[in-house]
Amino acid sequence: MLLLAQISEGIAFDPFLRGFLSVLVGVIVLIGGTYLLVATNTGTRSGFLISMAALFGWFMLMGVVWVIYAIGWVGEAQTWELVEINRGDLTVAEEEAVDGLVGVDLASQATSSDPDEAQMQALEFAETQDLDGWAYLTSSDSIRGEATSSADAYLVENEIFGSTAEYVPTQFGAFTWGGKPSAADDDGIFTRAGIKIRNVLQFWSPRELVAVQVQGIVEQPTEPGQAPPVATADADKPVVTVVMERDRGGPIPWLVGGARFTPMMFTIFSTLIFAVLCWALHTRDKREAEILAAAAA
Repeated sequence: MLLLAQISEGIAFDPFLRGFLSVLVGVIVLIGGTYLLVATNTGTRSGFLISMAALFGWFMLMGVVWVIYAIGWVGEAQTWELVEINRGDLTVAEEEAVDGLVGVDLASQATSSDPDEAQMQALEFAETQDLDGWAYLTSSDSIRGEATSSADAYLVENEIFGSTAEYVPTQFGAFTWGGKPSAADDDGIFTRAGIKIRNVLQFWSPRELVAVQVQGIVEQPTEPGQAPPVATADADKPVVTVVMERDRGGPIPWLVGGARFTPMMFTIFSTLIFAVLCWALHTRDKREAEILAAAAA
């Protein structure tokens, strides 16, 4: 009894072992119980084929849902890979697409004192300009948040700045280029549906860039006993533009992203096993029918 108590305490203490045993018991009870029920009515071999076909059919349907929503057993996540870091003069940028951002000044068009309204003014102005494929990203855009985090890492890693405390992202300095089109907030339901259908039918993923601009801050001493001053961009310092390209991960990123590649392989594997099991069941049914027909004759 003492030994069993020690084993029970050890299992409860180890999360991995406890989880493994829980899954194992669930598999034995659910799958084994289903097989036991079916086998008593159809026989051991037919019961096994039916149970396994049902299991892999469920795997196939579950995998389809995983692929559509990129959930479940996902693969490699998408990242932003550094293309180049330009300091001050975009005309000498190595990436040709960056030429569309030369001379773009959205700050002069955002005159509202309200930050959200200023973002909308900048967005409306950018939509009327020919930016050679570039689109402005507002501060609330999720792509801008992801790209800014990656840019912070590249700026410190490449020693452009000593730390993230030495600069601030410019208020109107985030742009995206390429990629599949996305619906705007004011687009109607039919426009959104059309864009969605077109994106689904376009199997390949075009190249997608993002540019994040930052600027060094004004040196402000911290008074003893006071909170540090709010970081403010120094207009005399050059604007640093970090250009990055989306890496969707996986072995064929232009076709399917890494996050969906793993569940897609799982779905294909489950579909093949399901098809083989169904073919085996069909073959058994045909042979059984032939035997019954021969016996009746």
